[in-house]
Amino acid sequence: MKKWMTGFAAVLLGADLFCKYRTEQKADGEKEKELFGGKVLIRKVHNHGFALNVLSGEDRIVKGGSLLAGILLLCYHVKLFFSKKGTWKFAGTSLMLAGALSNLYDRFRRGYVVDYIGFAAADPQIRKITFNIGDFCLMAGAAVLAAAQAARSVTKEIRKEVKKQRKTL
Repeated sequence: MKKWMTGFAAVLLGADLFCKYRTEQKADGEKEKELFGGKVLIRKVHNHGFALNVLSGEDRIVKGGSLLAGILLLCYHVKLFFSKKGTWKFAGTSLMLAGALSNLYDRFRRGYVVDYIGFAAADPQIRKITFNIGDFCLMAGAAVLAAAQAARSVTKEIRKEVKKQRKTL
């Protein structure tokens, strides 16, 4: 499964970079395109900060923080790759790494991250939030990683209880 997940993450990384390339070919200010009955919006946004443009203008902090997080994630991912356990954690970090590498490439190559997927919402503040495939990979990977950790904790508690029950018999 680990080799398969690595390949899947590489495909997602490539798809995101391709979509960003295509998005960059569009003229600035080009009208957003509506998909799925207007629920999904395709547009071109340059994000110079972290998520939601936080710390925009603080280039050194944003690049340094992103690079540090990417290196730590890569180290953990490599550790999981060589471990016999942690298959679901590996799957989560694979997704996160795909998103992180895509956004790191943008940040260092272009100086900003290209976002292109928005969602229709009544609230204009929500409507202007824009993502890319890498962002979805980061969120999905974090969810898988959290679920794997939670499942591990629950399993440990169940084993403790079973062990207690056996001692009382």
